[in-house]
Amino acid sequence: MKEQEHLHEENRKRILSLRLFDNDFMNACFADNIESVQLVVRIILGRDDFQVINVKTQTLLKNLQGRDIWLDIHAKSDSGEEFDVEIQRDDRGANFKRARYHSSMLDAHLLKPADDFNKLPDTYVIFITENDVIGHNRPIYTIERQNITTGKPFRDGSHIIYVNGSNKDSSTALGRLMHDF
Repeated sequence: MKEQEHLHEENRKRILSLRLFDNDFMNACFADNIESVQLVVRIILGRDDFQVINVKTQTLLKNLQGRDIWLDIHAKSDSGEEFDVEIQRDDRGANFKRARYHSSMLDAHLLKPADDFNKLPDTYVIFITENDVIGHNRPIYTIERQNITTGKPFRDGSHIIYVNGSNKDSSTALGRLMHDF
């Protein structure tokens, strides 16, 4: 009986030490879990005007010309928006050019030959990082393309967002979410 109690206590400690920044635990929590992914994305975007209709974890996007990628969480909304949520414990995994590449790979897999480019849905590449990888002490960073000549947004439907996981401000929904991570 003591051995079983000891094993139970060891398992309890191991479970308590798990965090959503741990890849295996993240996969277990979010795999096919539409409600949880919807909650996370809605909080990050500050929107509740969409329903997530499909969620997969560890989705492989093949690139016949180059490097493949694995999406931590790949989701789709009822309005066709596509989401790639990358959860990064290691700052090196949140490289800005990696975000750009993920965005381009999402786009490359969304149209079939001869499809009109206007059918390309909005895409969101969201990096939830354990630390403030951008370094300006903000809870969230929204990266959008801009027409430098006019100073106006380009509005091509490509969105990259970095969430600072070290922000645990309990007065905001985003801070509470990061606390839970």
